[in-house]
Amino acid sequence: MSRLFGTQGLRAIVNETLTPAMAYGVGLALANSLNGKGPVVTAWDTRTSNEMLNHAVSAGLMTGGCDVYYLGLVPTPLLSFAIPRLNSTAGVMVTASHNPPEFNGIKLWGKDGASYTSKPERLIEQLFAQPESKRRVSWKLFGKPLITEDFRPLYTQELLQQVDCSRIRKQRLRVVADCGGGAASVMIPRLLKQAGCQVETQFCVPDGLFQGRHPEPKEENLGKLKDQVVKTGADVGMAWDGDADRVVFIDHKGRFIMGDRSFALAAYYRLRDSPVKHKKIVTQVATSDVIRDVAETIDAEVVLTKVGEPNIVAKMKEVDAQIGGEENGGVIYNGWSWTREGLLTTLTILGLLAHEEASLNELDKRFPSYSQVKTGLPCTDDEKAILLERVAEQIPTDIKCDKLDGIKLRYSDGWVLLRPSGTEPKFRIFAEAKTHARAEELAKQGLRYLQKTREEIKI
Repeated sequence: MSRLFGTQGLRAIVNETLTPAMAYGVGLALANSLNGKGPVVTAWDTRTSNEMLNHAVSAGLMTGGCDVYYLGLVPTPLLSFAIPRLNSTAGVMVTASHNPPEFNGIKLWGKDGASYTSKPERLIEQLFAQPESKRRVSWKLFGKPLITEDFRPLYTQELLQQVDCSRIRKQRLRVVADCGGGAASVMIPRLLKQAGCQVETQFCVPDGLFQGRHPEPKEENLGKLKDQVVKTGADVGMAWDGDADRVVFIDHKGRFIMGDRSFALAAYYRLRDSPVKHKKIVTQVATSDVIRDVAETIDAEVVLTKVGEPNIVAKMKEVDAQIGGEENGGVIYNGWSWTREGLLTTLTILGLLAHEEASLNELDKRFPSYSQVKTGLPCTDDEKAILLERVAEQIPTDIKCDKLDGIKLRYSDGWVLLRPSGTEPKFRIFAEAKTHARAEELAKQGLRYLQKTREEIKI
């Protein structure tokens, strides 16, 4: 049976791989997995195909007996926030997150607002493969669309209660917000103003073509934001991905702050004065060692898990961690919702700036700096498992090797991670060291391991 889902949900080019028929089938399979018991909450980001695919998913859900709530065009974190408050059995977000505009995707959520893990996704795949005729309910049992309130005011109100807005207002923080035309556009400008910031915006009008910039908020896509921050003398620049579940930052000098460093600063601010005895931070194997430095400062434990939001959330629940996050700037807050929260992270960093009365640049420099190199090696999905197994056999025994997710080789002055991608036909290579030269050397060494092993397999 072919796989539908990758690391989290499914993503593909619309009307090539991802068609309305496929979306309908996923909706019907989800309804079957719930035994027709809803309601299910749906939402979407700004992509041009979103409402088409949402209608298709909803038709599948109703064909399988589930009622459907429509939240409309909202950030993914709002969907997670709303699911338990609507006493829903599941949620569906139609989004391709940071992928280019021709892509779209479907992410599934449980009744507690957490993204589906691999186990329920495998069940959906099995049901999807079964004959449709056996899975439709009687005409008397069809689901129906339900009317719900606009959740944005309640969500905004509760978000603002998570930080001391009076301090932010007192500092008169100046912010340049780059929404990229994504789902952040429908909430961020007003949220920042309500938090007490002076706001200038870029690309904060919903745009499914993403004509302002690519929806992935990587440094190379944020040149205009950097320039505007420096030109206007702003305190900070911010940029969100397509569905606004993560955010990255630019300091007042126009310097890009790596996502794992903003995650580390958020953890520092949320946990340093926490009365909790056993502070725990969950992160994935590709996150910078700066999170270890922060944890040591605030007497917290770092718990590692596999790459992917569902894995981080599952581990947070297992060990009762207060915060979790990824190297891409996604942060998850226990006690708020079980998803990466781009809007709460926005307010958290603003709260830290206001409380410390320091610049983002100064705060970032409180912790050791590292250089990172990210590259990869194209390979087919069929090659990934055998390549991973054979590379592990090539590693010298005197090198510390962690096989939690891929192969992570740790040295006294850095590390390199070789990991098969869950969403693309490639092996990802992450390297980190205290100097850029050493990080490049480690990345090249990892690439050599992969290339040598692949040649041996071919022979």
